[in-house]
Amino acid sequence: MNFLAPAFLAGLAAIAVPVIIHLINRERKVVVEFPSLMFLERIPYRSVRRQKIRHLLLLILRCIALALLVAAFARPFFAKRRTAVGTTGAREVVILLDRSASMGYADRWTKARDAARKVIGRLSSSDHGTLVLFAGDASVANEATATPERIAAALSVAKLSAEPTRYAPALKLASQIISASTLPRREVVLISDYQKVGWVNHNEISFPPGTVVTTTDIGGGATPNVAVAQVTTDRDSTGDRDHVTVAARLINTGAAPKLVTATLAIGGRDVQTKSVNLPASGAQQVAFTSIAVPSGATKGAVRITPDSLTPDDVLAFTIAPDDAVPVLVIEPSGSAARANQSLYLSRALAIGDRPSFRVTEKPADALTPRDFDGRALVVLDETAPPGGAVGARLRALLEGGGGIVIVPGSGRVETWPAEWRALLPATVGAVVDRTADAGGTLSSLDYAHPIFELFNAPRSGDFSTARFYRYRALTPQPGATVPARFDDGSPAMVERSVGTGKVVMWASTFDPYWTNLPLQPVFLPFVHQLGKHVGRYADPRASFIAGEVLDLSRHGELTAPFTAGRAADSSSELTLEAPSGARERVTATGANHLVTLREQGFYELRGRTTPTGSGRPIAVNVDPAESDLSHLDPPDVVVAVTAVDGQRQPGSDVNTGTPQDQEQRQKIWWYLLLGAVVLMAVETVLSNRLSKAMSS
Repeated sequence: MNFLAPAFLAGLAAIAVPVIIHLINRERKVVVEFPSLMFLERIPYRSVRRQKIRHLLLLILRCIALALLVAAFARPFFAKRRTAVGTTGAREVVILLDRSASMGYADRWTKARDAARKVIGRLSSSDHGTLVLFAGDASVANEATATPERIAAALSVAKLSAEPTRYAPALKLASQIISASTLPRREVVLISDYQKVGWVNHNEISFPPGTVVTTTDIGGGATPNVAVAQVTTDRDSTGDRDHVTVAARLINTGAAPKLVTATLAIGGRDVQTKSVNLPASGAQQVAFTSIAVPSGATKGAVRITPDSLTPDDVLAFTIAPDDAVPVLVIEPSGSAARANQSLYLSRALAIGDRPSFRVTEKPADALTPRDFDGRALVVLDETAPPGGAVGARLRALLEGGGGIVIVPGSGRVETWPAEWRALLPATVGAVVDRTADAGGTLSSLDYAHPIFELFNAPRSGDFSTARFYRYRALTPQPGATVPARFDDGSPAMVERSVGTGKVVMWASTFDPYWTNLPLQPVFLPFVHQLGKHVGRYADPRASFIAGEVLDLSRHGELTAPFTAGRAADSSSELTLEAPSGARERVTATGANHLVTLREQGFYELRGRTTPTGSGRPIAVNVDPAESDLSHLDPPDVVVAVTAVDGQRQPGSDVNTGTPQDQEQRQKIWWYLLLGAVVLMAVETVLSNRLSKAMSS
């Protein structure tokens, strides 16, 4: 039997109270009247203490009532355990070994591997063993029919990862392996430091009935840690050359203050060092002297005095000049174009800042396939989509991650190439003339959409003053979205994804020909948001997190040095070299534009002819959450993965729940309290009868 609140058992000392009462028997004065005391001898009174217990039954009732009352407050329960369905025969054993960055704290990784070796050493020749290494994701380290010796060999080459702790992928993989097994005994061994931030209770993960879940806790105890949690770079564009100020946020999770040194390194050379006194369980910001922004992307790092967890003692970043988003605006040819038709759009984009836009204008009849090389955004400003080789190149750009904005204008859409009709986000109808009612307005905007979310805050931009005198009637295609509508319900903007790119159709114009929107203050930020969204622009990142997926099609600042003047599609093969020296073939867009950054340090992106060491550095750091070494109770994980709809699976050789859950289900305290009340009632009746008998 266990107790939920064992401290209340100290109340059992109260049982001594009735015993003392029964042992104390005070002498009573007996008054005898005498006419004279002269013939009596004076004898000194001596107190006689009787040590005999009277009314033994009453004493027993009182003691038992107090014991039951104390036990009820201690909340007792029976810790039930269930045995596995199969107790004999071969075993299916899955060893889940945590190799996340937090396992690098002190000697945790060594202890974890030793624990895994012990499990492997207990495997018999008839058992099946699987070693699963997990951090951000999980992978099987040995083949399905591996012998214990082969599993031990796979363990010996296992290495720590820089990725964060995630339990769900490992538990899901283990569940799949266990479910597919036909062996009578199934066991999962989870070896980890049980970092709390890595656990999310996923209800869809559960093991089959009869699975034995064993936990090996490598963590726990005091875990003081100092880490570089964040680095910010603040640019100052005043003067002839941009300057940047680097600031680092340092944290201390220990219970005592810590004196550390923080060093800023640029281009592999230490440029400044500062001493920082970090408060206990606190954080502090340290700012370094501003430096000039290098002409090219440069490596930077802030490191502190090493402690028990070294991966978070350094945070890498890059400093690079701002790169412009390349935009091509295609205008109608010859007399079909209006004077200064693209002027408002081009000028609005050209004065953009963070990002800046590099705009090129070209008539439709002068296009060549090479005009789309390296473009992130193409605007068809009242001109038909091109056909032939030029159209094929533009479609390849779209499917590979580029963006297209289409303005139908007053042109004849029925003459557009047939191959484009399946890609358009909407069917273009007739021109809607609203000049008679002084123009329509934008009455419905999706402020959750990336283009309009900037205008959601008060006084951030007013579209209600813009009037639309003419626009094309648009009928959205299946799967398309409508971020904006006119006051008559007609779509003003329709968006559709094609491949990894986007197509947006604008019903009106980008000059004052059909609308006065270009004359409104809101036009400039609207065009910038449109260019960023459709051009799939992502803010330049000074660093990335280990385990993060890098989308090269959204980071033109990384690929631009190697794709300028060349086709930025799958044929533009690039090389991404990891800090360990491992190389991977990637592309700026197309099938191989996604890559998982698994290592800590600096990756290098290079073109075909770029010498080693001259490529674009990409900084990758450990997830700051790994610095939080808060501990998770292992039974919580076991309960979550061996329960179905909140109930224990039959046959699981683990506790049927947390102590609170087990005690709540059993409710033994209620019966104990009832018994104490009954005994007290009996004791009251008995003591009253004994008192009357003595008095009579």
